[in-house]
Amino acid sequence: MRRGPGGLWWSTAVTSASPRVLLVDDEPGFRAQLREVLADYGVVVAAEAGSGLEGVELARRLRPDVVLMDLRMPGMDGITATRRLAEKLPLCPVVILSAYDDPALWSEAHEAGAYSYLVKGCPARTIVDVVEKAAAERGWHG
Repeated sequence: MRRGPGGLWWSTAVTSASPRVLLVDDEPGFRAQLREVLADYGVVVAAEAGSGLEGVELARRLRPDVVLMDLRMPGMDGITATRRLAEKLPLCPVVILSAYDDPALWSEAHEAGAYSYLVKGCPARTIVDVVEKAAAERGWHG
């Protein structure tokens, strides 16, 4: 067990799947915690970005299997970045991981092209399951 993002204790069982993920969040501490938790489950963090613009640029260059995207960031927010990725990389699913549990934001994220919307502090297994499902549905095979 490990204390992860949101301060919750999470199981750290490792799976055999290893989709490549791009983390996009303006909080370096949160990215570091999430990277550790994902690694415990066998999810590979290919790169990290601190802004939506940087995330879009890295995704275009690296072609990750899944992007985990924060919503509220300075400069380009997660909704705008998701919309750009949906236009430029339609086979790259974006999973919003936000502190805001707001149905209006869920709807806005969905309309922008997000694959899923998760609230920070949800169980690590939920994040991993959604990442693995998103990667599998885009045609990724481990």
